[in-house]
Amino acid sequence: MSEPNSLYVKIKITKEKLQQFFQDKPRTQTIDENWLTWWDSREMYSKQPLENIPVYRMFSNRHILDELIKDRDFACSEQYDPISQNWIFVSVFFSENYTEILPMLAFLKNLANYQHNDGGGLAMIYDFLWGEGSIMAYLEFSGQQATLKPYTNITALEPTILYTANQALEKAVDSFNKNLET
Repeated sequence: MSEPNSLYVKIKITKEKLQQFFQDKPRTQTIDENWLTWWDSREMYSKQPLENIPVYRMFSNRHILDELIKDRDFACSEQYDPISQNWIFVSVFFSENYTEILPMLAFLKNLANYQHNDGGGLAMIYDFLWGEGSIMAYLEFSGQQATLKPYTNITALEPTILYTANQALEKAVDSFNKNLET
């Protein structure tokens, strides 16, 4: 039985641009070479060709996050640091299915368009809780682009990246456990 992988997002973006993104509606993605290369690098059962990228059908990008946060089963949290201008969003129990993560990847690729050219960051969906070290998806934010990388294992990451992601997710787990007690 598969277990859900965790989502970790850290992106440098101004508060104003982030709010603008939240107010806008989800946008479709065009399948390009980056999408295809990433998809081809994934191992999955009954793999189908990547023919379309679904998007969340919600009123706004903020509504997407609010729905995830409201559903306690995802164990989500977010924070914005106005000094570093980093927005961090995590979901401890995000997804175990490649098809299910496509709308989130489209969401994140669209978010990159709102950064300044010098903005950076990353997003990854990986097995934080289950210890196999696998990565479902890894996005690198740079130059108003979010590029999917073909990483399949956490050994491809710089240790500080993994440490920071794990710390954020551990904090979310603690909060989730605390909420279960109340």
